[in-house]
Amino acid sequence: MGNCPLVIVRWQDSRQPCGHWRFLSALPETSVVEVATVGWLLKSNADVMVVCQNVGDLANPEKAQASGIMTIPTRCVLSVERLTEEDEPISSEIAGSAAIADDRETASAPMRRAL
Repeated sequence: MGNCPLVIVRWQDSRQPCGHWRFLSALPETSVVEVATVGWLLKSNADVMVVCQNVGDLANPEKAQASGIMTIPTRCVLSVERLTEEDEPISSEIAGSAAIADDRETASAPMRRAL
């Protein structure tokens, strides 16, 4: 995955304000929604950014696989930040619920509200 950096992409997506028939005169306020996607950047050009969340079988490049592949229109991208990968394995304690509570404390304000 050396040529596919780990990134967080912040982008705008559409939102359906209501899922049923409405009078046009009674439409609610509408807005786009900001989305954050984390994964390996597989492709980036003037039209699209392609990110995958899962990779497998990396020891053999001919059999390498990816899943959770998302194509984001480049015109919707607000920012792309390269993330760094730790060389040390993460301890099994992080998988527990105590780690989730710690993550909530260090998350950004919008994410804390979402959690």
